[in-house]
Amino acid sequence: MTTTITVLVDNQAETGLMHEHGLSILIEHQGKRILFDNGQNDALFYNANALGIPLNNLDLIILSHGHYDHGGNLSTLLAANPNAFFYAHPDCLQTRYSLHPDKPPRTISLVKSAVKAIEVFPDSQKKLITKASEISAGIWLTGQIPRLCHIENSGGLFFLDKEKKHSDPLNDDISLWIETENGLTVICGCCHSGIMNTLAHIKKQTEQTAVHNLLGGLHLVNADPRRLSATIDYLNKQNIRNIYPAHCTGDSAISLLKKHVINNIHTAQAGLKITL
Repeated sequence: MTTTITVLVDNQAETGLMHEHGLSILIEHQGKRILFDNGQNDALFYNANALGIPLNNLDLIILSHGHYDHGGNLSTLLAANPNAFFYAHPDCLQTRYSLHPDKPPRTISLVKSAVKAIEVFPDSQKKLITKASEISAGIWLTGQIPRLCHIENSGGLFFLDKEKKHSDPLNDDISLWIETENGLTVICGCCHSGIMNTLAHIKKQTEQTAVHNLLGGLHLVNADPRRLSATIDYLNKQNIRNIYPAHCTGDSAISLLKKHVINNIHTAQAGLKITL
């Protein structure tokens, strides 16, 4: 049975679709419809309507982490899909901030309506996971990802308080993988755990370690040259067939990947459709 993956929200979009700072990816696999993240504002429903994709008959709704640009439409989606299962890490509800020395604190948590929607969603359908979990036949979530490669950090000045006393490790960052005959397809939201940590963790969970496709945000937008160089070396050793860097990867990092990574680097944008 064919598996299809459609990017509904990204920082870039095909002509006729809306772009925004956010990410949302629809996976249709063995009769199941799975929405991985749901963008920030209006792009999700605009693009889904333009592509003829209904969003009121989802089987699973996944939140990769608790940032506003990945869960902005949760209130509407959970209300429209009362029989769906919702998956996230329990830390996704934390209040969190992005802080810079020359700017006032900026809240980057989930919006209040999304938090409320998660809190009131039926406990029997709400799966707050910390360990690798199979959520449908051949589809897994990573759960919390060990940070063993210390050159990789969360990718920004993230804190749990305005006073910058408690840094936010973003332990709720989770990714997804799909097992296919051709190898694994890995989908990341922002990859705050780092792509090296993420792929190492996934490969520990499964005997099928060849990665055929890698899609999503890699959060290299703030990466220093040392981390970028290490990431490029790592990816070149993985022999990944197709890489689709999206969302928070960063234009400069994407340019470097296209120049130095031997794998096929493709443009990711809203409207992209991948058939497995």
